[in-house]
Amino acid sequence: MLKLNVFPTTRKTDRDCELPNLSDFLRTKKETFSSFLDVGAHHSFDYYANEVRLYAKTYHGLDQSPDESVERIVDKYFVGDFLKINLEPYDFVLCLSTIEHVGMYPVAYPDRVAVRDLFFNKLLSLTKKYLWISFPVGQPYEIKNEISIIPPEQCERWLDLIKGYKHNVGFYFSEGPQAGHPWGISTKEKCYSQKYVDSVGNQTLCILEIEK
Repeated sequence: MLKLNVFPTTRKTDRDCELPNLSDFLRTKKETFSSFLDVGAHHSFDYYANEVRLYAKTYHGLDQSPDESVERIVDKYFVGDFLKINLEPYDFVLCLSTIEHVGMYPVAYPDRVAVRDLFFNKLLSLTKKYLWISFPVGQPYEIKNEISIIPPEQCERWLDLIKGYKHNVGFYFSEGPQAGHPWGISTKEKCYSQKYVDSVGNQTLCILEIEK
């Protein structure tokens, strides 16, 4: 996991922090996995799908929405609710900036916190070797039909779940990526206390790299 004080600003989004970390992990583990599942694969063609294709012999994507660009890269693309699709375990499971949208759209769940816990547990249970996941953390906040910031108590439950596995945890902060402020390594305390500001956008990220 990269511990940079300043990440290069190229996209002015969360991806400026996530993509270098994911790429570093993929290169480190490239000869140790064969099957790969991307949960939340929509739009990944623009970000990381081609790099994953270099390393994965079997590459499946899953999302609530179809994506022809990604379908041309992966071996199989599932369209539907991750919680309702039966899947076999994969060597490597990826969930990049997806879990914070679970229960918000396109399928709404009344208890978003509970459904995200189920989602995380399924990700972990489907993982044979590696789970890589990223999400925003901070004080509770929702944007209707879009995103729900992962609150500290939920993140702590997930951290408890992975205690029995080898793992790395990274917390990152930006003063505002959309305004060109860079991402950098931060602390759990700072990220947990952060309040979402509509005019600024997301300012925090938690990245988990889990090895079984």
